[in-house]
Amino acid sequence: MKTMKTTAEVLNAPRHGRLFPREQLRNDRIELSFVPEFGCHWTRLRLSVKGEWVDFLKPVPDGDALLDSPTGYGSYIMAPWSNRIANGIFEFEGQRYELRRNFRDGTAIHGDVRTRPWQVIESSPERFEAQLDSRDFPDFNYPFALRFHLLMELIGDSIQSQFATENADQRNAPVGLGFHPFALRRLTGRDDDVILLLPAERVYPAVGCIPTGPPERVQGPTDLRHLQPLGAPNLDHCFTGLAAQEIRIIYRGTRAEVRFNFDDSFGHAVVYAPNSANGLPATFVAVEPVTNANDGFNLLAKGWQGTGVRVLEPGERWTARWQFSTGDI
Repeated sequence: MKTMKTTAEVLNAPRHGRLFPREQLRNDRIELSFVPEFGCHWTRLRLSVKGEWVDFLKPVPDGDALLDSPTGYGSYIMAPWSNRIANGIFEFEGQRYELRRNFRDGTAIHGDVRTRPWQVIESSPERFEAQLDSRDFPDFNYPFALRFHLLMELIGDSIQSQFATENADQRNAPVGLGFHPFALRRLTGRDDDVILLLPAERVYPAVGCIPTGPPERVQGPTDLRHLQPLGAPNLDHCFTGLAAQEIRIIYRGTRAEVRFNFDDSFGHAVVYAPNSANGLPATFVAVEPVTNANDGFNLLAKGWQGTGVRVLEPGERWTARWQFSTGDI
């Protein structure tokens, strides 16, 4: 596999008066651009499909868009929790903690590493390594001291990622992790609609994405186990009961497939496939491998089983791994 030289890029945010240097992982099959100074956010991911370069993710148009809507483009890391914490409040080991509410529904959402500047350790066309210490940010939106380490390697047709969370506190700490890619539903004009294969047997009933009861059997629009176009299911659901550690995204017209494979840390997945006011589906589907259920910290405090929340003892380090791969069909 031929490796290409990294191209120096800058993501310009003129209205905000900021410039974000971009790094790249690139070979003759995959080109990933990302911004270490803004959460290592994936701003663009292009794939070479039968010699044609196409966007897989909804690309970040410019730095102003990234700052104005940091949860709306590309892909980003969600840590030290994924998805929502109801009212920004959770209980853990008899203590009550309140976080900043950072979403329009009054929840604390998607952790706090996704907008922070990461310290780059190594960067090349095939390998990127960075770290972040929550204690470097007095306003970090989490009450426990944590260290994070990210490693991404481009190997052939795949990007292999490794993410470590270390408890640097003197107390036990609850943690979670997720990734939030906005996949385009059409790679080229030859595609009618994407096929999303999620081998999940259960889905959480919820109000405002906050679980109201234990997971139930998937059915109808929440059953994504079959080889059929996604359609307009209007989903924003948290799934569990995975029969395999793999999610497949198939583009029949372009004759290409993308797969997410992940280790056993990821026992949940969130699918966000919204419809517009006229009932038509959006141009993207967010397919999110996550370790914990929505509002998982509070579910754990209530004694629920299978929340996916990891409790790290002081000094304990937890490493999760996942892989993105592409291929022709």
